[in-house]
Amino acid sequence: MLNILDLVFLGLAFMVTFMGFLINNFEKHVPVFIIKGYRYGSFAYKGSGANYLQMIEIPKAYYRHFYSFSSVFCVSTLFYTVLVYFFNVNVSSFIVFVLRILLEQDEPGVCVTAALIALGLLSVQCVRRCYETYCLQVFAKSSKMNLSHYLVGIAHYFACIIAAVGQAPLFCGHQHREKIIWTDTRTSLLSVPCIFIFLWACYEQYKSNIIFANLRKDKKTGKVVTEEHKIPKGRLFEHVSSPHRMCEVIVYTVLVILIPTKTFLCIYLWVLSNQIQTAIQAHEWYKKSFQDYPTNRAAIFPALL
Repeated sequence: MLNILDLVFLGLAFMVTFMGFLINNFEKHVPVFIIKGYRYGSFAYKGSGANYLQMIEIPKAYYRHFYSFSSVFCVSTLFYTVLVYFFNVNVSSFIVFVLRILLEQDEPGVCVTAALIALGLLSVQCVRRCYETYCLQVFAKSSKMNLSHYLVGIAHYFACIIAAVGQAPLFCGHQHREKIIWTDTRTSLLSVPCIFIFLWACYEQYKSNIIFANLRKDKKTGKVVTEEHKIPKGRLFEHVSSPHRMCEVIVYTVLVILIPTKTFLCIYLWVLSNQIQTAIQAHEWYKKSFQDYPTNRAAIFPALL
C-alpha cells in the first residue's frame, strides 16, 4: 500500500519523465506555459509567451535554501537519532505520530546501522552542497526558476531525511529496546563499499562544481568576471555533459541500497527521472549553443545515455 510520500514522488517521477519526453520530442506542439514552467537555468524558455509565469519565478540562486534547510534538518535529525539509540532518549510521541501519518509504517524496514549511515552520508552531502552554493558556485543574476522547482526541492530533502529515519526501530512499530535490530547481514556486507562509493561520488561532484565555477572566474584573482556559459572540460566532463548529475544518481543509488524501502525507492525513481531529463536537456543545449562541442560526450551515463 502506498503512503503519502510514495504517491507524491511517484507522481513527480511520472510527471517529469512524461513532460520531458513531450518537450524533448514534440516541443512545437507543447503549450508554452508548460515549457516555461518546466525548463529553467541555462536552457530556460527564451520566448515571449506565458509571461504571467514570471510572477512566480525566483532567482536560481535560491537553490542555496535547499541545502541550508537540509543541512540543519539532517544534522539535527542525526543528532537526535544518536540520542535515541545510544543515550536512551525516548522518541517523541508527536514525532511518531507524524511519521505514522506520512509513512504508514507499522514495523521497522531497516536496521539501526543502515539508518545511521544513511543519515550520516546525507548530512555530508547536504553540508557540502550548502558550502558550494554559498561559497563556490556562481549563479547568473538573470537565471530564474519556477516557484514549483523551489518547493519541490525543499520537499525532496525533507522526505529523504524522513524516509531514512522514519522506518528505523523505535521511530515506528514497537518501542521495546530489547527487540531493536542493530544491524543485519545485508548492511554488514554493503555498508563499507557503499560509504566509499558515496564519498567518491561526492568528491567528483565537488570537483565538477569547481570546474563550473572557474569558468566564470579570473584564474589569477579568483574574482567573478563573467556570467556567460562556456564548455566545461576535465575530469568526468571528458565523458559526460553532466557529471554532477551522474554523481547525484550514484549518491542516491547508494542511499536506496542502504535504505531499500518502498518509500525510498519512490524517492530514488524521482531523482533518477529528474536527473536524466535535466541532463538530456543540458546536453542538447550544449550541442546547439557550441559548434565545437565534443561529440564523444554522452548526456549523463558514459556510452549509454
